[in-house]
Amino acid sequence: MKAVFIAYNQAISEKVDQALKNAGIRGFSKWQDMMGAGSHNGEPHLGTHTWPALNSGLLTIVDDAKVEPLLMEVKKINQVAESQGIHAFVWNIEQMV
Repeated sequence: MKAVFIAYNQAISEKVDQALKNAGIRGFSKWQDMMGAGSHNGEPHLGTHTWPALNSGLLTIVDDAKVEPLLMEVKKINQVAESQGIHAFVWNIEQMV
């Protein structure tokens, strides 16, 4: 099992929701109104007057076989909406109850 955390600009929420469907993933937890700034490019998303955009974050725990299809969907979104900001992070899940 793997955990996949996706941080993304709220403006592309519908694209991320569709990516989950396309990858055959049903279960997830989502956080809205997250603040952050990328480490290389892009504008901060801080929910302020100067930087009004905000991020969302999504965590899904999936079988190993679903990771690559999901990452491919994230890459597709990033190719079309690179300036919006989206990143996916994957790590191992040792146990789950």
